[in-house]
Amino acid sequence: MRKLVLLSRKGGTGKTTLSVNLAVAAAREGLSVSIADLDLQGSAGAWAALRKDPNPEVRGANGGTLFPVANAAQRAGKQLLIMDTPAGGDAISGAAIRLADLAILVCRPSYFDLAALVPAAQAVRAAGCPGLLVLNQAPPRRGGQESAVIGRAVEAAKVLGFPIAPVGLRARVAYQESLWRGQGVLEFEPRGTAAAEISRLWSEVSDQLWPARVELRGAAE
Repeated sequence: MRKLVLLSRKGGTGKTTLSVNLAVAAAREGLSVSIADLDLQGSAGAWAALRKDPNPEVRGANGGTLFPVANAAQRAGKQLLIMDTPAGGDAISGAAIRLADLAILVCRPSYFDLAALVPAAQAVRAAGCPGLLVLNQAPPRRGGQESAVIGRAVEAAKVLGFPIAPVGLRARVAYQESLWRGQGVLEFEPRGTAAAEISRLWSEVSDQLWPARVELRGAAE
């Protein structure tokens, strides 16, 4: 079982939205997925209650129960565990980082969001965990031109010392509309732009979680 942790020191960055959408992307590839909902708000659990499909499953957890929840997921044959951590939850996030095979640091392209990620980035480096930074809720292009805030955010993010995902997620209505239905955007609007973003991001994440797949593809080519 591979383990993925999503981190953000600030609330409202879309971390849980990204967690459930990556989980749906993995499930649609045929993987058995569990989400450990470590956020005190229980948003992922509320989303799961609206679903008809039991994959991904969502289990509530906290710093004291994370290890048993992870062990239970492994015994149940889950292939991927996604740990959705609370904003500012240093102790809980630290436990999740130590378990993780990959950490995704989520932030909006703003000065405050990037500054708040510094302690999380330090914790990921200290644990020796690979990391990937994802810019979320970015403004859409206007007239084919990228907003200047994106360029500034990318340059500032380099200081954190982790690669930046080649695909960022835009502020799109489909992400919110799908949550009301207990869906991911790949289920709600499979041919939409948001679904294409999640598919590309999941491809990047899965290649890092299962690098042997990349090697096999390279050998086949």
